[in-house]
Amino acid sequence: MNLVPEKNSDFSTTEYWDSFFTKRKTTFEWYGNYDNLKRLLTKYISAKDIILMSGCGNSDLSLNLYSDGFINMTSVDNSEVVIANMNNKHKTKYPGLVYEVEDILNTKYADERFSAVIDKGTLDALMPDGEVESLTRAMKMFNEIKRILKFGGRYICVSLLQYHIAQFIFSYFSENGWIIRVCQCTEVEDSPDFNGQPVFMVVCTKVNKIPGANPVLEWNPDGLTNERLDSINDLLEIVIDTQKSVSMCFDLTKCQMEDISNNYRFEINCSQTKKPRYTIMIVESPTEKNPNKMTFAAFIVPHGREHEWLFSSEEGQDILRRNCNVDRLAIISMHRGQIYKDLKQVQQELSRLMLKIAPQGVIKRGETILFLSLEQQLGERKIIMENKSEHSGNFVIEEVVGQNDETFRRLVFLNMPHIIQSETKLLIENGKIKIDYSHFLSDYIPYLGLGVGIVANQLDKVPKILLIGLGGGILTNLLLNAYENATILALEIDPFVYEIAKKAFGLIENSRLEVEICDGLEYLSNAVKNNDKYDVVIYDVDVKDPTLGLSGPPKAFLKQDILNNVKSLIGEDGLFLLNFVCRASDVKTEILNVLKNNFKQLTSLKIPEDINRVLLARNNDKTFDAELLEQTAAYMNNCTKSNPLIACDVIDISALKENIEDI
Repeated sequence: MNLVPEKNSDFSTTEYWDSFFTKRKTTFEWYGNYDNLKRLLTKYISAKDIILMSGCGNSDLSLNLYSDGFINMTSVDNSEVVIANMNNKHKTKYPGLVYEVEDILNTKYADERFSAVIDKGTLDALMPDGEVESLTRAMKMFNEIKRILKFGGRYICVSLLQYHIAQFIFSYFSENGWIIRVCQCTEVEDSPDFNGQPVFMVVCTKVNKIPGANPVLEWNPDGLTNERLDSINDLLEIVIDTQKSVSMCFDLTKCQMEDISNNYRFEINCSQTKKPRYTIMIVESPTEKNPNKMTFAAFIVPHGREHEWLFSSEEGQDILRRNCNVDRLAIISMHRGQIYKDLKQVQQELSRLMLKIAPQGVIKRGETILFLSLEQQLGERKIIMENKSEHSGNFVIEEVVGQNDETFRRLVFLNMPHIIQSETKLLIENGKIKIDYSHFLSDYIPYLGLGVGIVANQLDKVPKILLIGLGGGILTNLLLNAYENATILALEIDPFVYEIAKKAFGLIENSRLEVEICDGLEYLSNAVKNNDKYDVVIYDVDVKDPTLGLSGPPKAFLKQDILNNVKSLIGEDGLFLLNFVCRASDVKTEILNVLKNNFKQLTSLKIPEDINRVLLARNNDKTFDAELLEQTAAYMNNCTKSNPLIACDVIDISALKENIEDI
């Protein structure tokens, strides 16, 4: 039996519905049954209301409401077939149930007859598209509802809120001064026959229009909290976002995501601030894809530790999933600037969402969602400074408690909130906070220092270093502490960053360090004109646009004229070192080819558990072989061990050889 019309416009014809209800005698519920809608619907009507059920069809909604005490109700439909069926079905047992043939676009009822009009799918049937014919029908229905509804009465519309429908209903009733509240019918999403399309209840309350007043627009996601919005566009955006998120959760439950990868990431915003509160990373087994067999758990990352390799890299996340012994793991990260009371609060906030994204077999088996964390601790993050820089935008300096209760101080630019720009470990000695100069966020810093050591290890050399990108000064501090004869000119375009390096990260300032606030590109050009020479030029510069797939150095520093300047400054015997961070394989290949065409020797040192690479380049025939690098590492470790501020090895010589990459 085919009940699907040939075209969408048939949904608006009486002939289609007569045929539909002739063929289908059993009850048909559009957009959920009474149990799915009762909590919200009965909040906006009372037993005293005189109710019009528009487009009733053969739904049991009128019967259910009548049985719950809503007896002043008239149910109408333009299909004579269905009205005859419903009268025959209920006239004996429920004689008070009134079913009448009426066209909701033009009824016989008196003005202001009803205190509530309920529409469950009628508007959607009348507006299959946004064409003029559909808009005209909807306008007629709204005008009729406005006429027959009492002052203070409510038009309650249950709808999928396709964009053209949402835009029209919001615009019409806001222009007439009515109060509009959109509720999400979450019980529909919990029903076993849910199809992935969220259902909304739009409650439009008839009030007098106040000239010049802004429309009252509200979003009610849970039936409890109302959020006042400024514009129709804001309300439309929330509806669209909700539709996308519910659809995504449905696809996750059914394991039918179109993305061929095994990782999915999304954010949950704070309802008050609209800023991200949680980031959820879904990590799945590459083998088990049966939603009825998959196992599931949620892992809460301790506050401030989301940057760690285990939680931020694909490899680390999959290891974490396997360690948790589940097929799907939701890795939950908390955001700075948000307040979290304890783990229990976080679990309560996210428990419903976790049920929504768990494979359907977890729910069918009646399993409780398992929340995991490290030592069941929420973690601690304290922001000690917030400001805005002209060059770098908004930034924070925060202190985070990590493993073994160690405290780390970090600089984070908020345009790239998941990337730590600089980090140092804090020590407490005699009640005072001190900088741990032996701590490095990544091995790329000691590896850059290793490159400098190649020059510093030459007995006749007093290394003259040009560092482009001071940052928090971590690399500068290492070079000053490791190589007593080195002199450094550090360039930093952002004066804020220079002040941060001094005040928050213990920048060592002495006669061997000069810091210049300037544009590195301009300095390179001027230095060549001045016939300056350096033993080492280092690029440790980040890219401010996180969407390019290249985090450093910026492409402007790799243009041919700039590379010519670098080659002129270092001559034949000098070294060029780069902190190279690139996620896009095509961009990576392009940049490496450019460097290979400019330098006779080019070697890459990979950083385990990190995307950073340290590139070593020069323009003579001396290779960066394993023997040279291991000898230099031994020299560097001797230097750092003899300095009381570090007093330890900074490079693992045993792992160095395997980190040398062919280019």
